[in-house]
This record gives sequence, structure tokens and C-alpha cells, in this order.
Amino acid sequence: MIEPTDKGAIRLDWPAEGIARVTLCRGSAMNTLTMELLEEFGSALSQLRAAKTRVLIVTGEGRAFCGGAHIKYFTDETSPFFRNPVAIRDDYVAPIIRVFAQLRDAPFPTIAAINGFAFGGGCELALNCDFRLMASEAKIGLTETRLGALAGAGGVQLLSRIVGRTKALEIALLGDQLTAPQAQETGLVYAVHEADQLADAAVAFARRFLLCSPISVAETKRSLYRCETATAEEADRIALDAVAVAASGPEWWEGMSAFTQKRKPDFRLESK
Repeated sequence: MIEPTDKGAIRLDWPAEGIARVTLCRGSAMNTLTMELLEEFGSALSQLRAAKTRVLIVTGEGRAFCGGAHIKYFTDETSPFFRNPVAIRDDYVAPIIRVFAQLRDAPFPTIAAINGFAFGGGCELALNCDFRLMASEAKIGLTETRLGALAGAGGVQLLSRIVGRTKALEIALLGDQLTAPQAQETGLVYAVHEADQLADAAVAFARRFLLCSPISVAETKRSLYRCETATAEEADRIALDAVAVAASGPEWWEGMSAFTQKRKPDFRLESK
């Protein structure tokens, strides 16, 4: 297990064995997506993958989950991104996409615990997590069209897969800020909790995955995402390959033996 860390832009801790939590901890600056945050977050995700983390919770500190893009990059005349669309695309949005892709590609479930505002890139951060829990007073939205921008770090790529095309067009084109009940109604959010209960609810939800085989979870998650853009024939091959991977490890046989012996399986075999 990686030791808890408290860096400049993120804090990593372990609220339970096997469950990691990354907190964006520049609440006074709305936890915006600075280059420093992206570097620290990407490094933490790589380490968590190597450490065979079972579940990851991502949350924020203060009033914001994540306020999205660091707007000063676009308004400061000394910034390399000022009036430089190629740099914005290649040196800012592309790195955001790469870090967020680590969440989708992670072999463990990822849970966004949306404690406060999640606008623009903050909403996209949540979209790149497998599940989204939300505080009852928090708000979320792809607000880019209200700023003349575009949700290119996951909004246009992922939202329609989660809520359907018509609702995705409504959310992305209008740029509205959705309340927690509205987000849950659209299917964008899995569950809504009171703010003072969100952290515990996220850990409780994360604990449910500890009952499952890490190999099975990893292969199932990977297959589900790959099958989204596959033909029916390709999807069958993806599923068959995933079955072979799962059956080649000890957890498959531990699960079968435990079922036969009427006991709980020990799925910590891979980490021993």
C-alpha cells in the first residue's frame, strides 16, 4: 500500500484497507485543473495501479469537487495558452484527456464523490469515473458553451453513453448547472447523499467491491468499455478473451471452491 501523501494539489489517503481516496485539496482555488494538479493526479493513479488498489474514490475539498479548467491560463497574456489554440489543444486539453483516461483504464472501480461544484472539466472528471455519488446541495454541468468553449476532455465523448444522446445534447448545448436530484434523474449520478454523509457513503459503496474478485472486476470493467464501440462479433471475442484471463488466475478457482464448500472466498490471493 502506498503511504498517505499530502502534496500541493492532491491528498492521498486510505479510508479502509484496499480503498484509496484522492482529494483535490486546493479548495480556495476551486480545485481547478492546473498543470500541477494534472501531474500529481496522473502520478498518483500510476502508483495506485502498481499497488493493486481495489477501489479508488475521487473527491474535492471546500466548495468544489473540481471547478474545471484553470481559466487564468486563457486570460493571462504571459501564459503559453493565451490566444494559442494549438497549445490549448495539445499542451492542455490533451494532457487532461490522458490523465482522465487513466481512470477509465484503471483495473479497479473508480468513484467520484462530488462534494461541491463540478463544472466543465470538473464534470468531465466525474464522467471519467465509473460511478458518481453526489452531495444533495452540489451542482454539476458541462458549462463550456456558456464560455465559448467545448467539453473536449470527456463531455462530448462520454456523456451520451451515460445519459443517451438527446439528454446529452440538452446538457452539453445548454450549459445548465444541474442540481443533484436533476443529475440523478438523468442517470448521470448513481446516488445522492447529504453533504455530511457523502464521504462515509462513498466508502460504504466502495467496500461492496471488496466482496468481488479483483481479476473479475478488472476484466469485466475493461470488457464493458471495449464493447461499447465494438461490433457484435468483436464484443463476443472481447468477452471470450476476458473469460480466459479470469480463468487463468487463482481467483477463479478460489471462487469456485468457496461456492462448493459454502464459505466466503478469499480474493486477496493476488496481493499475497
